[in-house]
Amino acid sequence: MANALNLFLRYFKRPALDKMITEDEVSSTNLIRCISITGLFVPITLIIHLYFRYGDFKVGPEETSWLNDLFFVNMLMGPLCLFLSLIGLFLKFTRREYSLMSKLLPHLVFFVFAGCGALCSIFGQSLDNAIITFMLACVLNAATILIRPLYAAIYFILIYCFFCYGVTLTQPNQNTVLFNVIDGLCVIAVSFIISWVLWNNNMTRFKQDRLIQSQKQILEYQYEKLTIANEELEDTNASKDQFFSILAHDLRGPLNSALALTTFLEEGAFEEDTEERKKTYSLLQNSLGNSAKLLENVLLWSTNQAGILNFKPKILDVQETLKSSIDVLRIVAAQKNIEIINKVSAKIMISADIDMMHTVFRNLLSNAIKFTPNFGSVEIHAEILDKAVRISVIDFGVGMSSKTLNNLFRIEKKMPGRGTNNETGTGLGLVLCKDFIEKHEGSIVVESKENEGSKFIITLPGRT
Repeated sequence: MANALNLFLRYFKRPALDKMITEDEVSSTNLIRCISITGLFVPITLIIHLYFRYGDFKVGPEETSWLNDLFFVNMLMGPLCLFLSLIGLFLKFTRREYSLMSKLLPHLVFFVFAGCGALCSIFGQSLDNAIITFMLACVLNAATILIRPLYAAIYFILIYCFFCYGVTLTQPNQNTVLFNVIDGLCVIAVSFIISWVLWNNNMTRFKQDRLIQSQKQILEYQYEKLTIANEELEDTNASKDQFFSILAHDLRGPLNSALALTTFLEEGAFEEDTEERKKTYSLLQNSLGNSAKLLENVLLWSTNQAGILNFKPKILDVQETLKSSIDVLRIVAAQKNIEIINKVSAKIMISADIDMMHTVFRNLLSNAIKFTPNFGSVEIHAEILDKAVRISVIDFGVGMSSKTLNNLFRIEKKMPGRGTNNETGTGLGLVLCKDFIEKHEGSIVVESKENEGSKFIITLPGRT
């Protein structure tokens, strides 16, 4: 007995999952059904009213009381149905389907129909022992309105008690009272079973609909992500294809030149002319130097793209790090008589990977030297911001147009123009700089005007 009671209570307990998933669906469905059945009974009650008032039929004295009672119930039910129908329409059109009133409306409709049906059967006991109106009202409620089984059981028991009490008052025959009580119990049991089955079926349908809807949304989201990823992949592949095409062209040129120069030297073309031989050696050195620099940047970029480049940030002194990069490029700058001026104060610290920062500084300084005329200068400044450090590499050379600025950090775009001494480049160094700076959660921007020079501004996290 105890196990059966526990099973009963466990089933009727409001599951949190059911409440979360189906509360909105139940409220919306009940609102539509309540509007339908209450709206349908308004003209029915009006027809009954007109029939009893103006109908041409004769009744005996014993039927007069029953007709008056039925007329009273009909007069009560008509305005109630109209009122409840108008409330339902108001809630529906004002989009308050999930408000408290929307949730209370089905319970009100349940008691109006069940109560009126019970009253008709109670008042009709003076003429007819049948309880058809009570049965119809209970079955209509059970088959139409969605009420949780625990609440439905309580409501049906209350209506049944009201019905039994009323029958004992209006039915003088005790045997008939007993039969009506038994029949009423059967009606209540059948109605409850119908209500229970209707609830379970609708819960299953609501959950399946919600599951289908959520799966559809997931599929749409995944399809959208897949479409975006596919577009990005196509753009990336197109960019890389174009980049490697540019790279192959730029790499082929210096190597072909180096091969041609070595052929001349091998044939002894400049053995008699020392100046020409020195010039040839210089050209060969520049050609091989450009190729080596290009290959170094390609290697670093591809390693970074593959995600296998070690990133080990530590506390660095900006002045000391810049000094190491400047020393590497002093010979290149000396060939054009360019002075590199390091105006960075000591003890300005950043949190960064030293190898990456050397690569960034070397590329920025190399570009500044390339586009600065002979006997010019390149300046480096640094300032401390709130939790960050701003480093600026400034040259006073040829500058850049707005079109060049827009394509500056795009890998698929070849950098137009040559250096002041006809130096070449692909712009890969700047792409590498941007990748490395962003890996540090920093930023790089450029300010430039044609024939006035360029200013590359790096912002990096300061010492933490």
